[in-house]
Amino acid sequence: MVNLAQTISDIQSLKIQGATNVAKAALQALETVSDDQLESAIEQLISTRPTEPLLQNCLNLIKLQGKGMIGPTLAKLEELGKLVTENGIELIKDGVNILTHCHSSTVLQSLKAAKQQGLSFKVYATETRPLMQGHKTAEELIAAGIETTMVTDSEAAMLVSQEDQIKIDLVLLGADALTSKGIYNKVGSYGIALSAQKAGVPVYVLAKLLKFSKEKVEIEEREGKEIWADKPRDLEIYNPGFDFVPKDLITGVVTEFGILKPEKLEQTVKKNYPWIIDNSDPLFAGHGQIFNLPPYKHYLHLGEKVDKTKNLLATFILKVSSGEDFLQTAGGLGAESSVGTWTEVSTQFQKTWEILHARILEADGTSGIIKIAYPLELFEPGNIAQLLSSVAGNIYGLKEVAHLKLLDLELPEIYVKSFPGPGFGIEGIRRISGVYGRPLLGTIIKPKLGLDYQEHAKAVIAAYEGGLDFVKDDENLTSQTFNPFEKRVTEVMKYLIDSNQLSKICAFNVTAETGIMLKRAEFIKQKGGNCAMIDILTSGFAAVQSLRKQNLGLILHGHRAMHAALTRNPIEGISMLVLAKLARLAGIDSLHTGTVVGKMEGGQKEVVEINNFLRSEWYGIKPTLPVASGGLYPNLIPDLMRILGKDMLFNFGGGVHGHPDGTKAGVKAITQAVQAVMMGKSLQEYGKDHQELKVAIEHWNNI
Repeated sequence: MVNLAQTISDIQSLKIQGATNVAKAALQALETVSDDQLESAIEQLISTRPTEPLLQNCLNLIKLQGKGMIGPTLAKLEELGKLVTENGIELIKDGVNILTHCHSSTVLQSLKAAKQQGLSFKVYATETRPLMQGHKTAEELIAAGIETTMVTDSEAAMLVSQEDQIKIDLVLLGADALTSKGIYNKVGSYGIALSAQKAGVPVYVLAKLLKFSKEKVEIEEREGKEIWADKPRDLEIYNPGFDFVPKDLITGVVTEFGILKPEKLEQTVKKNYPWIIDNSDPLFAGHGQIFNLPPYKHYLHLGEKVDKTKNLLATFILKVSSGEDFLQTAGGLGAESSVGTWTEVSTQFQKTWEILHARILEADGTSGIIKIAYPLELFEPGNIAQLLSSVAGNIYGLKEVAHLKLLDLELPEIYVKSFPGPGFGIEGIRRISGVYGRPLLGTIIKPKLGLDYQEHAKAVIAAYEGGLDFVKDDENLTSQTFNPFEKRVTEVMKYLIDSNQLSKICAFNVTAETGIMLKRAEFIKQKGGNCAMIDILTSGFAAVQSLRKQNLGLILHGHRAMHAALTRNPIEGISMLVLAKLARLAGIDSLHTGTVVGKMEGGQKEVVEINNFLRSEWYGIKPTLPVASGGLYPNLIPDLMRILGKDMLFNFGGGVHGHPDGTKAGVKAITQAVQAVMMGKSLQEYGKDHQELKVAIEHWNNI
């Protein structure tokens, strides 16, 4: 979190250099200040650099409009910098020698941009005593591949005079302040400009018009110890930080509105930034047109820090449609997903907007990554459907958006605790199953559809007799005519009760219309079952929450059928990490997350990240057991256990039922493979004395 006192100290000590950087740091520091301390904080920050109108003008705007203007102001500074840079490039030609003084980020950006366009030129940079800001200038130029020579301050005027052996073609200066009579810049600028005028060398100043001051600027006199720390006692030192360059020594001022004659500055400022001239309070109703910004850019708070205990943070990747502005579109996402609309409405008062609008904290047009902070007040506790309607709703339909993917959600503690989370979690599942120290092993009955309820029950019984801990229905088996739900449950539970194997887990798929789904869960409980399975996406998170709220004492097993429609495209949809977080909130005890190996989509890094989250501490919410399922067979178990660990459920479908010697042999092959890994033996070695594993290795060896 940005600290006001530290920011003030860093500005005073020149740890933060450059008028734009100073203004940005001050604006970000104001975000940490309460409303009743805002005016005092602004006065303190302005006093750190009394010669810098950019700082004063930006902070005075916040004083007039409130903290809601901090984001738009930061966004505007970014935009203006780019415009000045583009206009400055026009001055730079192939083969020229350029002199610059001190460290102007605006001048540097234009020089770097010109170099990137393939122009070849040489820069002479002054050392800029006493604090040697020119060193930073030279370092940046060299890093950009620009031929650079450093000269002493006392040589600069002679260098530009044309009396020296080196011919300077152009002088580019920054400015700490613009006025109708001239500019203020680092001390030494006057001598350079005077010498340049005499020699006929053009002098251009690159600066945002927000640096304009209608008043005479006080020249800061800095401490003498910067020049001579252990000076003689009676020696006086005069150390002005800046000097004044009259307008008749300036060829033109490069601004966001083009290259202007100095006498045109005040007129242009009055037209575009009127509060600087007459201290007027610009109209601002919710998201008006300060700075002539498009409305959505008022949602930009780039670089701002927020209190994570009071805000929900969403990370997206955004690709904009052809010809659309990235920052404006990012702001549009914040508006549409919070309190904004395409037009101003009478109910949208400034105070409400300031409190509730989403804030775009990051917006990188190159990577497409944006991060949005949403005030917690925007969300109803315990309501996933409403959450998704906000952060993953209408924003996908904006015409400015070509592609959009929700990558992550960071949820504050108070919001997380508004959900019950899993009823059992990993520890509860292990307690019911009696399985500790190894992964749980399960199967999906295959074929997924077509068996009648008696054939289905026989396959379940074979899996349990072979030694598996878990059996589940497939995602599209619910209650078809050939395999009715109630008959399937009754047949399987009769076996488990009669054989006294109630520690075995059988996940019966209850997916259906919510009322029917809840009745099916009740039926499982009545028959002595311990687990209900739900297709979380096709049913919807509201249905999952309803099932959890029923609180029947059933393990809730979550299948992610249809997830790839949302997760597979790297720049479109919703990530599996987000879906996993929502499933855990909703109360899912075990969740399919990907296999890393096998037939289903899911890269190792992504799956491991999801699994680590599901098993992690999360404000007291019980952890969810990750499930690997899809295309698994015994040969893969060493890699599965090495990559995914032991707190897992491994589900095998064809990898059990496709064993040449049948389902029971397939189950034994799986358990034998796990035993081999636990004993530190290779599958081949262990298979020598375990026929089922040996056959499985040979059968699936070429897959």
